Amino acid sequence: MFDIGFAELTLIFIIGLVVLGPERLPTVARTLGHWLGRARSTFNNLKNELEKEAVTKDMRERMEKQMREMGLDEASIREARESLLSPDEIARARQPAGSEENRIQPPSNQDAQDPTRND
Repeated sequence: MFDIGFAELTLIFIIGLVVLGPERLPTVARTLGHWLGRARSTFNNLKNELEKEAVTKDMRERMEKQMREMGLDEASIREARESLLSPDEIARARQPAGSEENRIQPPSNQDAQDPTRND
């Protein structure tokens, strides 16, 4: 990354030894290594998150493009989803049709609009 060779590291070590002394140099080196490790980890996490976000955005754009090519929009998908049976209705429909309680009943708001009903 910084292209530091052995000669530069030796010079830094000698200057650190003179300035800090032999007692504090290992502690400072350990602390510096700890903080560099945390900075590198944070940088890698940020890079990974940005890459994931870019992939997600790309996938979303591709999906929207394909939906436009197929002539689909959110309203038609929502309408199709609402027309599907609920899991409870599917379970009742799969049971034998002999009993009244197993039949699928129309929603109550359609009862008022049904002209064939004689009340």
